[in-house]
This record gives sequence, structure tokens and C-alpha cells, in this order.
Amino acid sequence: MLWIVFVILFGIIFLFCLIVTIVSLYAFTKMFGRRYDGNPYVHYFTAEDFEGLRAQPFSFYSDGSKLNGYIYRSDLWQGPSKGIVVFSHGFGAGHLAYTTEINCFAKNGYKILAFDNTGCVKSDGGSIKGFDQGVKDLIAAVQAVSQSAALGGEKIYLIGHSWGAFSVMNALPLCKDVCGAVALCGFIGCAEIMSQKIFGGFIFARKLSEAVFRLCNRAVFKKKANFNSIRSLKTIERPVLLLYGMRDNTVLWKYNGKKIFDNLKSNSKIRFLAYPEKGHNVYLTCSAERIMQKSFGDISKNVKKNKSIAAEAYAAIDYRAITEEDESVMSEIIDFIKRVK
Repeated sequence: MLWIVFVILFGIIFLFCLIVTIVSLYAFTKMFGRRYDGNPYVHYFTAEDFEGLRAQPFSFYSDGSKLNGYIYRSDLWQGPSKGIVVFSHGFGAGHLAYTTEINCFAKNGYKILAFDNTGCVKSDGGSIKGFDQGVKDLIAAVQAVSQSAALGGEKIYLIGHSWGAFSVMNALPLCKDVCGAVALCGFIGCAEIMSQKIFGGFIFARKLSEAVFRLCNRAVFKKKANFNSIRSLKTIERPVLLLYGMRDNTVLWKYNGKKIFDNLKSNSKIRFLAYPEKGHNVYLTCSAERIMQKSFGDISKNVKKNKSIAAEAYAAIDYRAITEEDESVMSEIIDFIKRVK
């Protein structure tokens, strides 16, 4: 009768693996198989919301898709340009979710190329394809800056948050014209972050899910698939600043920031800053993060019951309060890129 036990056990394992595979395939398709155009009810700041901030349209192509953005600069800065910051946005809303930070860099003497990734907001593309596409889009952006008659010749720096930080960490080794980079709350890889979000601490399910996501990435991106931030930064010889919030519930510190730190701490070119009291938006004050989480959390609960109140609820948010920058964090970033040769 022992063989029956083995058959049942095999059947349970097979069913478990099948469920994990189906869930992972569904998540990949649902997550990456569509466009992301931001929340129509949310107010995203534009250049007009900031004194002296100017935005000049700038477009380039990535894998045949036209990506649109702006070159930002500030009239409040009267000195010569300190260089070009190529900014890579996080997941969901495009670069206008970071106009407050863009304005800060501009006021400190930098021009900023901020654009929307493939399949996001103002850029072309039927879907975002996957997180690896962000790396390819950022590389294309750097190439566009280097080849621009108006921008070529200036120092180039990369800065990104979340998905954008992942893009920065993996694009940097492939962009020889870049002097240095800043990555805020970046994850190790697409397969890793997706499986973490779905299966959390269930290690066997998470590892199987990672394998499925890697296969999906390979199907979409062919040989240029499955970028890994640790692998990419292992031998980097240009200055990199990595910032993390240890209370981050989106890109979990123990699976990402801590692991990246443990693997790369011997590289003298990489500087780590981890904030015990901060979450995913490490560049914001703790107060701004709390207000943001409560505001959007309350709306999410209430809108499920009554969708007609969405526009009114989002309009009532204090957008200045939820985008209040942490001056000490922004100063760390500005000082870092200022010191980059």
C-alpha cells in the first residue's frame, strides 16, 4: 500500500506546483499585459505648479515605441548647468508623480529628462511588457541625451525610484556615458519582487514562482531578460547611492535592500543609506508618508462601497502635504551627485 501513499503525495505536489504556476502566469499577464495611465482622479503636479520650473517636450524611441517626456530646468537657478539627471519613474503613474523631486533637482542647477516608460501615460505602447522594459527604456533615454545636439557633452546622472531604481541599477553598467547613479527603494529583479508579493515567506512557492516569472520574462525579452540588480552592480566602478526605507511594505527591506547591502557592501563605490522609520517613499517626510497612506487607504475602502464618491474624495486630498519632501534625504542625494566626478 506504500505506492498509494507515494501516488497521493506526488499528486499533492503536482497540484501544488500547478496552482503556483497558474497563479504566477495569471499575475504576469495581469500585471504586465496592459497600459498604466495613472489614476484619473489624482492630481499630478506639472511644471506650472512650481515657480520658475520650465518643461520642454522631449521624445525618443525605445524598441520602436515613441516615449514622451520633458527636459525640465528652473529659472530660479542662475548659474551654469551642473549636468543632466535622467529620471526613471516608479510603477503606475508615470513621471508626473515625481514633479516635486524634479523641481528640487532643477532648483539646484540640474536639467532633468523625465519621461514615461513604454505603455505608460503619455508614451506609446499597448502594455508595459515587464519590469525589464524599464531598463531598456532608460538606456534608450541616455542614448537620446548623449546624441542630442542641445544636451550632449554635459555630465549625465541616473536617478530612479522603485521600478525606476531597479532600472537605474541595471542600466548603469550598460551606459558608459553616465557618471553616477542614485536608486531609491529598488528591488533585485522582476521574478523576485513578483514572487515576494504573491507568496511572501512561503519559500518553496516563492522559488517556484520565481522560475515561472523568469521563463515569462525570457519569452517576452528573449536574451535581454531577467536583469538582476546585485549581478549588475557587482563590479561597478562608478559612484552609486542606494537608499531604502526599512518599513517599506512594497519593496520589502529584508528581501531587497538588506540582501543587496549584504552582497555589495565590499564595493567602496556603493554607498548605502537605510532609514528605520521610513517606508517606500523614502524621499518624503514620515508625516507625508503617513498622510498619503491614510488618504489613499481610506479612499480605497470607501470607493469599493460607492464609486461615485471617488472624484470628490481624491479632490479633497492635500497634495502638498502628501508630497512634502524630506530635506535631509534630498540634500543627501544632491550632495552625492555634486561630488560625482
